[in-house]
This record gives sequence, structure tokens and C-alpha cells, in this order.
Amino acid sequence: MTAPNPTFIRLLVQAGTFLDWFSNPWHTPGLDMATWTGDYELRKLTVSWSRTPTIGVVQDRDQCTFHFLNLTGGEPDATWNDADFTAVESAFDAFWTAIKVYYPNETKLSEYAWRKDGPAFKPFGDLLSPTVLIVTRAVNGSASGGTPLPPQCSMSVTEVTESSFLAYGVGVPGHVAGTGRTQMRNRWGRFYLPAMVADNLTDGRYLTSACTAHSTAVKTMYNTCVAAGLIPVMYSPTTGNTWSITGVHVDDIVDVVRSRRYVTPITRAPNTINAP
Repeated sequence: MTAPNPTFIRLLVQAGTFLDWFSNPWHTPGLDMATWTGDYELRKLTVSWSRTPTIGVVQDRDQCTFHFLNLTGGEPDATWNDADFTAVESAFDAFWTAIKVYYPNETKLSEYAWRKDGPAFKPFGDLLSPTVLIVTRAVNGSASGGTPLPPQCSMSVTEVTESSFLAYGVGVPGHVAGTGRTQMRNRWGRFYLPAMVADNLTDGRYLTSACTAHSTAVKTMYNTCVAAGLIPVMYSPTTGNTWSITGVHVDDIVDVVRSRRYVTPITRAPNTINAP
């Protein structure tokens, strides 16, 4: 199927070889952004963690999503074989192994679900994104003691790209070209990990050691995938375009994902108020 509008992929390359993107800025001499235009296809990975609190009921799963582009001979490749899926899953297994010490036993890595994605699929295209593979896991968090944070608390990982865009109407209602101020803004991606144990906070912020460990673990995971020719990318379903991830960072601010709150209270303390 031909995409409704022209699309492109921009990837960081160095003479056609893969490299450690996350410890080398994209403007390092010898590096450049290669651009492919036309049809291409991605694989979307949804990672799930099951949550079974010590008290209360089983909660909905926590989920993070990732996009990968398969490069074969330096060209986008829409075909994936078993070894490709296994390479990414193994990299994520190692990622969870490296960070699971920060998470309570009630949080369990439970599933990898793969779907087709890209400009041919909704919302940019017309096709539905079919599920191509589901792989189960059962690896609990291994924090030694400590109470879990409220489940809506999350450590966010921000993904950086060289891409930028113009924002119109800054400072005024709406986003209309030619009104208000115009700003150049960087694009970025983000995913939100499950709630940790409270021992990883101090003064209401994540410990520096926890931020560093997570950032390093993501870097290792992504670079392992890059070395296998399975490139982690940011995909825009509104434009149908894809960009290399050129860096990641993890801040000490506790993020909030409201949809992950407990669904039912264990305790409720009602009171009546005197009416005149």
C-alpha cells in the first residue's frame, strides 16, 4: 500500500556501520543523518508488567511501547525473522535484569507483544496493525524490602532526536500559523516505567544512583539492538515519519501516570457534615 503522503526515515550513520549512538553526539565528525523516503515498515513492541499488590485486587498491567526499524545491508527491511525478535527480547531481558532490583516483587515482567506499524497503518494510513508475536515472561522485581511507591508514580525515560519542529501561536490560545510567537522545538520520545520502592527516593526525588543505573541500562539495551541492525526509533503516527534516537536521559523528578492508580480503595473514611 502507498502511504497517503510522502514519508521519510532519518537515521544516524557512519559510513554505513552501526555505532554507539548514545555515547557519541550525532554531530561528531564522520557522522551524518541518512534519509530514506518512501514506504517502510516498523515493528512496535509493547512490554507489559503484571501487578499483584500485597493487599487489594490485581491491577491492570503497566505497559511501555517501543518502535524498531530493521536494517538489512543498510536498507530498511520490512521482513523480520525469529532471530530478529529474539535479539530485541534478549536485550530487554538484560535491561530488566539490570534494573529489577529497584522494583517490588509484586511487579512482574510478563509479556512482549509485537505488532506491525508504520505509515501504512492507522492513524496515518488505512491498515490495522496486526499482532505478529506474543512472548510471555515471568520475572518479578527483586527489591529487598521497602514499601512500593503509589502505582501512579513513575520514572520516565526521555529519548532525544536531532529533529525539531516549529510551534505556532505560542502564548496565545490555539496553534495558528502567523499568530503569537513562533518557537523552534526539539522532538522527543518518552516511556514510563512501573513504580519503584520508596527507598529509591530522597527529599521527594529519585536518587542519583537510580537515575544513572536506569539511563545506563537503556543505553546498553538500545546499543545492543543497534549492533544487531534493529534500530530503536521514534515514530510519529501523525506524520508517518521516523527519526533515530540519538540520546536518552533520566531525571530525578517523579512522574505521574494517572491511569495506573489503584482501581479500588481498601479504606474509606466517610463523615457527615451538619446542614443548616
